Amino acid sequence: MRAMSKAGFLFLWMCAAAAQAEPQKITLFLSAQHDRVNPAAALSAPNRQLLAYIESETGVQFERKFVPWKRALQSAIEGKGFVFGASQTPERLQHLVFSEPIYIDNVWIVTRCDARFSYNSIADLKGKTIGMIRDAYYGPEVAKAVNFVFTPEYDVNDSISRFDKLLKHRTDGIFVYTQLTDPRALEDLMKMQYGRLAEQENPAIRERPFCAQGKPVHSSSLHFAATPGYHPEYLKELNKALNKAAKSGLLAKWYIQPAKS
Repeated sequence: MRAMSKAGFLFLWMCAAAAQAEPQKITLFLSAQHDRVNPAAALSAPNRQLLAYIESETGVQFERKFVPWKRALQSAIEGKGFVFGASQTPERLQHLVFSEPIYIDNVWIVTRCDARFSYNSIADLKGKTIGMIRDAYYGPEVAKAVNFVFTPEYDVNDSISRFDKLLKHRTDGIFVYTQLTDPRALEDLMKMQYGRLAEQENPAIRERPFCAQGKPVHSSSLHFAATPGYHPEYLKELNKALNKAAKSGLLAKWYIQPAKS
C-alpha cells in the first residue's frame, strides 16, 4: 500500500512538472477578413510583433482564433477568451473590461475619385449610401446618423466586396478604419491593394481610383477585452506588458499612432 502511495505521488509530481513545462494558453479571438484565403494573413506585422512580445513578457501563449468580428466580440462577452482590437463603446463597456490602449485607429470616408464629395461633418452624408462593416463602431455621431442622415450598406469584413460595391456605384462612400493620418498615404495604400479591381471596372480611373475625404470621421483607441472575471490576473500581467511596451518606445516603433504611456 505504501509502495502504491509512493508511486502515486511520483506520478502526480511528474504530471505537475509536465504541466509547468508546457506554456499556459489564453484564447484570443481576432477578426478574420473573408476575402483572405489564410485569415492569419490579415494580421499586420506590428500586431504580430505585439502579440509575440506579450507572449514573451507574460509567459502565456495565445491560442489564436480568427472569426468574423461579430463572433469575436460575442465570444469574449460569453467568457470564451479575449478579443483583440476592440474599441470602447457604451454598450461594450456594459459587458467587457478593457486592457490599456494599444494604438489609435481613424475612420475615413473613402469614395471613388470621380464621384467624390466634400466632407466636413456628418450632415454632408445626407441622402447618401455609405458602406459599413456590420457591428463595427464608427463613433457616436455616426451611430446617431445611421438611417436618419444616411443609408447604411452593411457588409461583413470583406474588403474586396466593399470596394467592389463602391466601384459599381452601389455605395457613395465607405468607412475605412486605418492608423494612417495622411489621406494621400491612405489613397496610395488603397490603390496598391485594390487598384487592379478598379482598373477592371473602369480603366479610366486607374491612376487615382480612390479618394479619402476631408478629415477622419472618428478616432478611437483599440484594446484587448474580456468579460469581467475572465482571468483577471492575466489581464494585470497583460497591462504590465502594454505599459512597458509604451514606456520603452516599442509601441511607437510598431505603430503609426501608438497609445501614450
